[in-house]
Amino acid sequence: MNSSFLNLMMIQLREFVREPDVLFWSLVFPIVLATVLGLAFASQEPVSHQVAIIRNAHTEANASVRKLAQSPADSAVLPATFEFVSFTKEEAFLKLKRGEVTVIIEPRDSVRLVYHFDPQNQDAQLQYWQMEKKLAAASPTSIEPIRTQGSRYIDFLIPGLLAYGIMSSCIWGIGWSLIELRIKKLLRRMVATPLNRAEFLLAQFGVRLLLSLIEVSILFLFAYWFFNIRLQGSWAAALAVFLVANAAFGGIAILIAARPDKTTVGNSIVSFVTLSMMVLSGIFFSYTNFPKWAVAFIRYLPLTLAADTMRGVFNEGLGLVDIAGKLTVLLSYGVVCFVAGLRWFRWY
Repeated sequence: MNSSFLNLMMIQLREFVREPDVLFWSLVFPIVLATVLGLAFASQEPVSHQVAIIRNAHTEANASVRKLAQSPADSAVLPATFEFVSFTKEEAFLKLKRGEVTVIIEPRDSVRLVYHFDPQNQDAQLQYWQMEKKLAAASPTSIEPIRTQGSRYIDFLIPGLLAYGIMSSCIWGIGWSLIELRIKKLLRRMVATPLNRAEFLLAQFGVRLLLSLIEVSILFLFAYWFFNIRLQGSWAAALAVFLVANAAFGGIAILIAARPDKTTVGNSIVSFVTLSMMVLSGIFFSYTNFPKWAVAFIRYLPLTLAADTMRGVFNEGLGLVDIAGKLTVLLSYGVVCFVAGLRWFRWY
């Protein structure tokens, strides 16, 4: 074989081995991530589903409710347990809007039950069939499909996608763009000019804010016309969530882009942040399905805060006062990350 070909291969391998950060993100990090996720979610404990039971005059006397409560575990190949929690009707449907439950049971008399769930939600259908199996057709039941705005699965999904779109737009549009400028040695040329560094980074954010507004508007209009999605809260609250979420993820993007100067490292960090938050933050399904010890941490992830707040405005009609606390925490992420990123930013 041509010796020059082998020499060229050896040169490339030596360059790879001599870069510790590339080695970590290419070889070590996938193993670490697989280990952490495996330990967290490879548990043999049964999956737990919370089911809301509407508290009314028939709840305590209903034989079907007692039968379900006495056998909360399923003996299928993939075991599952049900946690039956009593709520008022208003509380139960609020839990449904937030994705904390997918099925609501309403006792109608001493025996009969009525199930409330979205037929388009596959998880809700599975839970329904598992509970029907427990009752063994001994009790009369019926289904009242949920089709009201704010309570359907699509109403849960769209605000989450809006929040994810903002995150992805900022982190890829700002973070990766800055990393690419550093790789191409363009940042070095800019820093040689009388350029205000903070102003340069804020300009990146300003452009991304305009583009993000266009992207979010297109998705919202599509959902409005095709899925009949409606904003239950105020437009002022929705605009506040949009601006604060952009500020938060813009700051995170600056911090992500502060040091990487290689394509492999930059791409790995950006992909890790976006992918992990997309999986954990409950964009497609409720994060309450994760282990309880993890939920306490997941609730305060930036994307979780953005998605929960967006859903509150869209589906629960929350106003600025109601979401002020979460917006403050979300904005704090952006401010702290921007200041840290500006301090550690490598311009050459």
